[in-house]
Amino acid sequence: MKTILEIQKLDRQIRALKREVEKCQASVNFNQYKKNLQEGRARFEQLEAQANEIIKNFNTANNRYSKYRGNADIVRKRNIDGINLDNLSALIQDANDLVGDLSEENRRVEDMVRKSEEIVRKSAELSGKLTEAKKRSAVYKEQIEKKRQEVAPKIAEIEQQIKALEPKVEDKERYAKYKQMKEAGIFPVFVPLVDNFCGGCSVELPLNFIEKLKTAKMLPCEHCNRIIMFQK
Repeated sequence: MKTILEIQKLDRQIRALKREVEKCQASVNFNQYKKNLQEGRARFEQLEAQANEIIKNFNTANNRYSKYRGNADIVRKRNIDGINLDNLSALIQDANDLVGDLSEENRRVEDMVRKSEEIVRKSAELSGKLTEAKKRSAVYKEQIEKKRQEVAPKIAEIEQQIKALEPKVEDKERYAKYKQMKEAGIFPVFVPLVDNFCGGCSVELPLNFIEKLKTAKMLPCEHCNRIIMFQK
């Protein structure tokens, strides 16, 4: 068991070195770039949907204009000689209604034009930002790779130490379980009992579990599945 714990200690060092790469400023910047890229694509989709809606509204407006032109022709072609005081007010009302409809339609079209111009402006602005971010991402990748190459020899050295220790492991089954849990993202695998708390997930353990642990010396945590070791 001692050898497995020594290997776990070395694995901690490897993870710490890899975290140096993951937490360096270039990695932080690159992750932010990817987030911005994802948000930018979503924003482009929103703008595209808005543009399609405006096109749809323009087509609807064009159909209404056709109807208004038809109504205007009807009013214009009425027999003026046949108009008298009784139907003059109706003719005037029809003309006023037509003017009102056209004014409202013009307002709608002007609003669509304004929205279209805003979409074009926002799309161009967003495209410029993403293009600039993409240029910077190449620099971030280069910096990340430089950091990775910097820690690579240290990781290789520790991995060699682990290989040298592996033949000394007596409990092969337990070591196989250790590697399986580590690859599954459960790390550290073996943790101490700390004041009745799991040394891995910090969850307080029930008293009956602790009593069993005192006898068994090792038990999986009921919360995180790490192996809790009882040490006097």
